[in-house]
Amino acid sequence: MIEAPGRARESELRAVSSAPARGVARVGRLHSRTGPGELASRTGRAIRRHWLFTAFVVIAVSLRVLATVAYWPGIELFADSYDYLRLAHWVDPGTWHPSGYPLFLTVLSVTGKLGAVVVVQHLMGIAMGVLVYALALRLGARRWLAALAALPVLLDGYQLDIEQFVLPETLTDLFLLGGMAVLLWREKVGAWRAAVLALLLVAATLSRAEILPILVVVAVYLLVRSGRWRGLLTYCAVGIVLMVGYGAWYASVNGNFGYSNYTGTWLYGRVAPFATCDYPMPANLRQLCPARPVGVRSNNSEYFADQASSPINALHLGPRNHRSALGESFAITVIEHQPLAYAGAVLADTWHYFASGRWMTSDVIAMQRWRFPPPHRDAQRGNYHVHIARQGFDGPIKASPDPALMPFLRTYQWYVYTPGPLLLACLIGAVLAGLGLVRRRSGRRQARWASLVLAISAIAVVMTPALTVGFSYRYGLPLLVLLPPAGALAADVGLDVLARRRSEGLSP
Repeated sequence: MIEAPGRARESELRAVSSAPARGVARVGRLHSRTGPGELASRTGRAIRRHWLFTAFVVIAVSLRVLATVAYWPGIELFADSYDYLRLAHWVDPGTWHPSGYPLFLTVLSVTGKLGAVVVVQHLMGIAMGVLVYALALRLGARRWLAALAALPVLLDGYQLDIEQFVLPETLTDLFLLGGMAVLLWREKVGAWRAAVLALLLVAATLSRAEILPILVVVAVYLLVRSGRWRGLLTYCAVGIVLMVGYGAWYASVNGNFGYSNYTGTWLYGRVAPFATCDYPMPANLRQLCPARPVGVRSNNSEYFADQASSPINALHLGPRNHRSALGESFAITVIEHQPLAYAGAVLADTWHYFASGRWMTSDVIAMQRWRFPPPHRDAQRGNYHVHIARQGFDGPIKASPDPALMPFLRTYQWYVYTPGPLLLACLIGAVLAGLGLVRRRSGRRQARWASLVLAISAIAVVMTPALTVGFSYRYGLPLLVLLPPAGALAADVGLDVLARRRSEGLSP
């Protein structure tokens, strides 16, 4: 008897879910007869079975080798990189950036080679592709959909570019994706998995602060979905201990409990472009109002937060923590009196991640910052050599780039990136699937929950910088590890529903 398509798919999913148990039962028998020939045979079968994903990985590895050779030992140091390297040298909680990424640099500094950072980050990029593929398969996605879900993080030109920088994005995304895999790998989350989950997500948060809301998203998921109080309580306990412990360490060095003394400064930069200041305001805050009219001000939040000519920096307002406190009070006052202007700025920046193309107005963060530089650009500027020498890496750096490879990488990045509308389609599909709008009796509860959690996390991770800092394609890179697997799961559930409807239509 020929099995109906919907029932065949259900049988396949039952086989996938029971495979780990059968594999554990056979480990002892297989171990005794596994030799080099058997291992090679199994590897060949695995490659043939997962040929599409294997092809993507081969291309991804090749691109990373080219990027490493073309820009050895890295593209250049971004402004934030200096602070990360300084923190790696002193092993102190910084007033600007948290210490997750600097501790990673401290570990790699034992090699004495800055290029080790780039190589390890490229390996992390490949590892994220493998993890996306494995998670999608674990949740029942078809192999070709799982391979497509891994495609953005493996081959996106901007992801490839950011792995060349001394910046925390790659490490943060790996911790984030690892946490999601631990959370969603099985339906029930016990105490040990909850502890590992909290450790990974706190590590991601202490690498980039915009991950913080995801800690709350995961806690709500555990409350609603897990069904085990032990897992929820363990997750909350470990997360609170780690976050409070870091805050206490920060206080022991900087004199106040917290995670950064720049929060208020960035909030000031967020609202300064549209602050009219035509409402009651204390004199100490009114002095922060930009002198130029709103219509002719810069829209670059970094300008108001960083530039020496910005009021928060030009005026003699005391130490950094005092200026940050004033900036925070100013921002709160502006938001209270101009909520619609603030909401409009936040929504516009959030929507920008889902718009078509890669573009930026000339008044805000330059796109050239996140593109492979041309051959004539000098990556060894300023105090680059001296600074690296102080941080445990070799110095002066003997760069040996290959200009012949640069044009190919620049052209590749120009055309090969994940389109914003595709990310939007993944987001919409994941929300619809997660809310059960594709028929609950599809029997894919864990896949639907996973797609919803990934979609909500994606929204949180891009709205947080939109609320506090502004827009940058750099801040949107976590979408590459959250939305494609969510979209793949949603598409897979939808295909199951269509197959079932066809089978029901063929039934007598």
